[in-house]
Amino acid sequence: MNWTNSTTKHGFSHKAAQFAIENAHHVVHNFDEPRIPGHVRPTLFIGPSRLGGPLLEVLAEIVPPDDVTVFHVMEARPKHLALMEGRSNDQH
Repeated sequence: MNWTNSTTKHGFSHKAAQFAIENAHHVVHNFDEPRIPGHVRPTLFIGPSRLGGPLLEVLAEIVPPDDVTVFHVMEARPKHLALMEGRSNDQH
């Protein structure tokens, strides 16, 4: 797993992000346009930072067979929680 410098700017550790990925409640493949032209569409993971911890949104580029680059980690925003809960999401 690779990490960009931006992954810790919201105060969550790599360990918390990895826990959220491994214990995700919701995963959206091909979530958004690539952040860098020519790269793959990112995958969104929504999962806890630890048992009983806040839900995080984690964005990663996944290139098979085993290249994973995490570039965004923060507490899950309402628009992503709405997506997870199946509610309409006009902000995305």
